[in-house]
Amino acid sequence: MTDVTTGEEIPEVTPIVFVISDARGKTATGVVEAAASQFGEEAVVIKQLGNVHSVSMVCDYLDKNVDPDLPLAVFHTIVDRNLRRDIRRELDKRGIPSIDLLGPSITVISTLTGEEPKYEPGRRTVTEVETL
Repeated sequence: MTDVTTGEEIPEVTPIVFVISDARGKTATGVVEAAASQFGEEAVVIKQLGNVHSVSMVCDYLDKNVDPDLPLAVFHTIVDRNLRRDIRRELDKRGIPSIDLLGPSITVISTLTGEEPKYEPGRRTVTEVETL
């Protein structure tokens, strides 16, 4: 890529997407991969941090893995409301864009069913899926 103002070559960088989960991170990784597939080959590098149980764990991971010269974002699936809120606050404080993939979904399904969520990471249930 060439800078149009100076004519100098600009090294291409590959953005990083961190996937943070309180389970394995399979759900968030699948969503990121689906979104990234809409762009060129190797549009982003995906790095996962699973089994998150504290904000300090996320802070340590980011401190060791964030390169300030690379664009990045965080996609997360954190079930615990308080942990999710605290992680969002930390990401906001660091100026890191993030997407909460699970929180809004839990809220909508809770509203539809009138039930309280279990708030247990990694739960699996069998539901009927109708394919049209």
